[in-house]
Amino acid sequence: MATKVMGMEKESLILGRFKKPFDIKELPKFPGYAAMIGPGIVWAGLSQGSGELIWWPYMVAKYGVFFLSWLIFYASLQYWINLEIARYTMATGEGIFEGFHRVHRIYGWAMFIMSMIVMLWVGGYVSSGATALAALTKFPAGWDAAGQTRFWAEVAIIVIWIIFILGPVAYKVVEYVEILAAFISFGGMLIAVLLSPAVAKVAGEYFPALIPWYASGFNMLPQNFDAKDMNIFITLIAYTGAGGFWNLLYSYWVRDKNAAMAAHIGRVTSPITGEPEPIPGVGVAFTASPEAHEEWKKWMTWQWIENLIGVVMNTLTIVLTTLLTYAILRPEYLATGKLPSGFKLVVYQAEWFGHLWGDVGRGILYIVGFFFLVDAYITALDGAGRTVASNLYTVPGIPERVEYRKIYYWVVTIFTVIGMITVLLEQPGVLVLLTGVTNMLIMVIFTWVFFYQNFVLLPKIHPAGKIVRPSWIVLIFLLISAIFFTYSFALYLDVTF
Repeated sequence: MATKVMGMEKESLILGRFKKPFDIKELPKFPGYAAMIGPGIVWAGLSQGSGELIWWPYMVAKYGVFFLSWLIFYASLQYWINLEIARYTMATGEGIFEGFHRVHRIYGWAMFIMSMIVMLWVGGYVSSGATALAALTKFPAGWDAAGQTRFWAEVAIIVIWIIFILGPVAYKVVEYVEILAAFISFGGMLIAVLLSPAVAKVAGEYFPALIPWYASGFNMLPQNFDAKDMNIFITLIAYTGAGGFWNLLYSYWVRDKNAAMAAHIGRVTSPITGEPEPIPGVGVAFTASPEAHEEWKKWMTWQWIENLIGVVMNTLTIVLTTLLTYAILRPEYLATGKLPSGFKLVVYQAEWFGHLWGDVGRGILYIVGFFFLVDAYITALDGAGRTVASNLYTVPGIPERVEYRKIYYWVVTIFTVIGMITVLLEQPGVLVLLTGVTNMLIMVIFTWVFFYQNFVLLPKIHPAGKIVRPSWIVLIFLLISAIFFTYSFALYLDVTF
C-alpha cells in the first residue's frame, strides 16, 4: 500500500511495489560478439563447483549410470532461467532483485532473505577447496586434516578479500578468475579422459547412458536409493548448472558487461584503485521503434548464444568428471565403499589423475579441485555485495545518500568475516549441502514468478511494450522447468519428512 506524506506519495517498503518509472534513453548498438563474450563463461566457471566436482561423482560412484540419463535434461532447464534473468536486466539496466521488488515488495524481500541465508554458509566452498590444498601441502605440519583444511580456508578467504578490495573493477576480478577456472578445470579433465585406458574400457557403457531416460526410465530415484542421500539429490539438481541464487547473479555479470540498456549503468569499482561510476537507483528503458526492435533482436540473439556457451561448457565438464568417476572411482566404491566425505572431500577424486601420473597427477588434481570450488566463493562474495546493494537501492532516499559501491564493499567485508567464522563450525560438505537445498527452493519460486514478471509485468511497465516480451517457445520451456523443479523439490520433502 502507499500512504500520503506531506502531500507526496510515499511507497510502502513491505506491502507495495517498487514503482519508480524508468529513465528513457536510446538502446545502444550491439558492439559485436567478440566484445561481449564473458558472462556465459563466468556462469560456467561458477557452475563448475560442488555439483560437478563432488556430488555428481558421488552419485555416479554410488548408483552407477542411473542419474546420467537425467544429466542433459537437468542441465538444459537452467538455460531458460538464465535467459529470463538476462532479459530483464538487458531491457531495464536494473539488477534482477529490483525486478523482484517491482513484482511486489514482499516477494522482493523474501527472495533477499533466502539469498542471505544461502550466503551465510558460502564459506563451505572455500573449505571444500581447502581440503585439496591441505592434502597437497600437508601444512601446517603436525596438524590433522581438519586443522590443515581450516588453516588454508582462512588464508584463502583473506587473500580473496584483498584481491576484491584492490581490483579496479569488481566484475573484472570475477571474470578473470572464472574464465581461468573454467578453462583449467575443463582442460584438465579433458586431458585425463583422453589419456586414460580405464575410460576407454567403459565408454561403451557410459555414453549410451547419457541418452535421456535410457538408464532410468522416467524414475527420478533408483530402487536402491538411500534416503540419507536426499540432500545430495536435491543439491545435484540445483547445481547441474549454477542453481538458485547463483543463477540470479548472471543478471549482474550481464549488467557490468554493458549489455543493451545496462550500458547506461555504471560498474562497481574499487574504493582504492578504481574511479567511481554512477549507479542510479532506477533503471533505464528504450521506446518502441522499428530500429530499436531490430537492435533488440541482435542483443537477444547474443544472449541466446552467450547463455548456450555457458550451459554447454558446464554440461561437458560434468560429462568429463562423471566419466572419470565411472571408470576409476566406481570400481573402488564397489570394492571398498569409499566416497567423498568430511575434511577429505576432494581427496577422493585425486585418482582421476593419480591413476595416470601418480603423486604428480594427484597434486595437479588438488590444484584443479581448489580452482573448481574457491572460484565459486569468489563469485558468491561478489554476489552478496550486489544483492544487498541492489535491494537497499530500492529504498527511497538510499540511492541519493549512499554510493552503491560503498554498500558493496562493506558487505564483501562483512561476509568475509562470516566466512572465516563458518568454516570453523562445520565440515565443508554439510555447509555446501545447506546452500544446495535452499537454492533449490529459491529456484522453484522465481521460476514460477517469471511468468508474471517477464510475460506480463515487464511489457506493461516498459516503454517498448511487447518488444521485450519473451516468445511462446520460451514460455513452453520455462513451464517445463518450473514443473520439473517443483516436482523434484516436492519429492525431496516427501522422502525427507
